[in-house]
Amino acid sequence: MLRYAARNSRLLAAAGTASGAIIVGTTYLGKEPSSLEGENRVQVPTDGESVDASYAPIILPSRPDQVTRLSNGKTFDVLVIGGGATGCGAALDAQMRGLETALIERGDFASETSGRSTKLIWAGIRYIGTALGQLLRFKNLIRPVDAVGDFGSEFKMVLGAHKERKIMLANNPHLTSWVPIAVPIKTWISWPPPMGHPLFALAPITLPAVFKFYDGLGGFTCPPSHIMSKSRARRKFPQLDQDVKYVSVFYEGQHNDARTATCIALTAAEEGATVTNHVEMIDIIRENGDKGKAIGIRARDNISGKEFEIHAKAIVFAGGPFTDGMRKIEDPNCKPAVNGAAGTHIVLPGYYCANGIGMLDINTSDGRFLFFLPWQGSTLVGTTDRKGDAVSKPGPPEDEIQWLLSEAEKYLSNELKVRRSDVLSAWQGFRPLASDPHAPPGAPASRDHTISTNPDTGITFITGGKWVTYREMAEDVIDRVVKLNNLSDKAGPCKTEKRILRGGIGYTRGVPIKLVQDFGVSEETAQHLARTYGMNAFDVCRMAKPTGKRWPRSGNLLVEGYPFLECEIEWACKNEMVVTVKDMMCLRTRLAFLNSEAAKTVVPRVADIMQTALGWSKSERNRQLKEAEEYLAQFGGPNMSTDAIYSAATITDIQDMFKTFDQKQTGYIDFDEMLLMAKKLGFPMNKMQAEKQFKSMDLDGNNKITEKEFITWWQNAGPDDELRKNLGNKFKSSAEKLGTGSDSRGIMFG
Repeated sequence: MLRYAARNSRLLAAAGTASGAIIVGTTYLGKEPSSLEGENRVQVPTDGESVDASYAPIILPSRPDQVTRLSNGKTFDVLVIGGGATGCGAALDAQMRGLETALIERGDFASETSGRSTKLIWAGIRYIGTALGQLLRFKNLIRPVDAVGDFGSEFKMVLGAHKERKIMLANNPHLTSWVPIAVPIKTWISWPPPMGHPLFALAPITLPAVFKFYDGLGGFTCPPSHIMSKSRARRKFPQLDQDVKYVSVFYEGQHNDARTATCIALTAAEEGATVTNHVEMIDIIRENGDKGKAIGIRARDNISGKEFEIHAKAIVFAGGPFTDGMRKIEDPNCKPAVNGAAGTHIVLPGYYCANGIGMLDINTSDGRFLFFLPWQGSTLVGTTDRKGDAVSKPGPPEDEIQWLLSEAEKYLSNELKVRRSDVLSAWQGFRPLASDPHAPPGAPASRDHTISTNPDTGITFITGGKWVTYREMAEDVIDRVVKLNNLSDKAGPCKTEKRILRGGIGYTRGVPIKLVQDFGVSEETAQHLARTYGMNAFDVCRMAKPTGKRWPRSGNLLVEGYPFLECEIEWACKNEMVVTVKDMMCLRTRLAFLNSEAAKTVVPRVADIMQTALGWSKSERNRQLKEAEEYLAQFGGPNMSTDAIYSAATITDIQDMFKTFDQKQTGYIDFDEMLLMAKKLGFPMNKMQAEKQFKSMDLDGNNKITEKEFITWWQNAGPDDELRKNLGNKFKSSAEKLGTGSDSRGIMFG
């Protein structure tokens, strides 16, 4: 099935017999899950079968109409505040139960945590390992009952994630797909052991069995995990370090996270919910002034600046790591409930994931999992893990970019050099680590998501959890709200389990082919449109303008090297509530997340198209342009920011610096070479300084600094070493010159 194929699998279509039959071939990466049957199954086109291109999308109220519905004094049954995956899911759940529901989001849908994930719909293979490791700790000998209970709780959570993963992929083939992930095994015993437990030192031996068990938890509905021999791995992964024993391959779900969340919000609107982005809560309205139950909020439209009241019988906070900010509006003295954990991702060129197969390092230098994933034609690498208060700024710390690059080199062939200038984009996101501030003393801590209700205001918040369980979380919180607010007479049972998201009804794997045939768009663009808009891709293509070329005939690209069309901007403005250039660049096309430099080059064009579509004045167009440019400047890219601290470097970068010093090309640096190059590079040293520096680098005392000694010195000296600091700054300024010409590495546009 196309939905299981890699991102860069190609459709092969050729004219057949005189009867007009079409022969279509597709590259498959795994078997079709046996459970995907019935109306939600993606149908294989057969002779005579056609895609219904006349499908008419459900027309949604415009954003101004939605704001009017919010502010007209109506009392909603449920008001959800927060437009990430969980908040959008809660609005959809409540509306489908028959409750009058409203959803507001201060930015665009999925503009924070839900749009900055690792793009996986994963059931949590790591959680099984950590749960088992915790169960087998010596300290549990004195608390066996509690230990087994903790393990059971974690195992139940993983089973729930498997169920939700199955639902997401079965219902939404236009938004989701399976991705194969390879785990290279370089030694038969792994030490230090993964996840810090001695038992897992045997992971290289037991991993294939573990993955089969993992398949079984999902009812074997995913493509089957399998072992890849060393010889086959060499053919499949030319970029992989050849020093591997074997490769174990398993499958997870994958999606464009921001698009999925947006479709959840728009599906809620299709069901009749009042859904609006860029509307922010600024105060709580209570029954008796500053006391009593909350009966609504004061809100501000961040686009027009207008303030108004929204009344509701029940209010839900779904702010992820920003939930405590909402709660402080409710109660300035509230106890914290959420701690933030930041994670950085980088995007590299697509050739780092050959054949559309991802990789997983189960034992990084600090014990985390690290993914290399094919995503939107590029390679996504992540993530780091750093505690800290959540911020909206997407820009990641430079040292985390460098750490990811250094870790990436461990499994890659020496022929594939990883450089700082290969980074196309980089960003950080925050996930919530939650606790219940209203729980009674001694209550067990939640091992998954947390739902809590303030007894004074009656406001319920939900936070924690994972992307894959958004639907389950939404069901749980609406169950709570219905019970607490006496809405049982009006509310029916949860109905979201079988609800296909916007654009998915009627979708088949033949949609991309039909787009190519009917509109003359390129195959890559057809795949992108089908996997983004589903059946609505036909209406998007009807807005496409002729290219003036023999092929593709239709669909002007927004930027060379990426499949995004200019007509998508007009479609999104008129049909999907897009109101800012920033949102169009970051969330609706994902170009900023894929290639921050490419995004910067097309911002003026996007502003022009949106000005026409939305009727902006020249001053508004310029304001939007400035806002977008300032926001995009926060993303990481091929060049380090001018205020970045160069605290690390990839092995390739350090080797390049060594070669700069090794002027005689002898394979080592002598004392005179070090003195000469320090002077040429602009930071000369006197003889005493030079002797001290040389001694710190010449580890074996033979008056020759080898490449290995130079690398060891660099990694151990620390950023405060004067020569290292000067070299880092000099190298940074050189790196900033990369990426501006046609020969630059990692620049995949125009």
